[in-house]
Amino acid sequence: SQKGNIKRTRPQKHQNTTAFKNNLHDTSHKTKQLNRIEISNVCLKCKNILDWKIKYKKYKSLKTCTKCQQKTVKHSYHTICSECAQSLKVCPK
Repeated sequence: SQKGNIKRTRPQKHQNTTAFKNNLHDTSHKTKQLNRIEISNVCLKCKNILDWKIKYKKYKSLKTCTKCQQKTVKHSYHTICSECAQSLKVCPK
């Protein structure tokens, strides 16, 4: 396709026959833990985004809170710690 040309006139050339499995070849501890993760304290839109990221191995590691600048983020994919999210009444993602 040409750069910037977003209208496509034909279907994709190769259709996937099987769905992507994030643990097919990678049996590491990190992948197993990622598949067991339970998403909570986020809005429905963010929950759907996080489900997609887990399903397709777009993992983002833990980091510091963007509000209080402390290493208090306990859940993966969250950018704000749960204390700041509750006090500011915002989604922690």
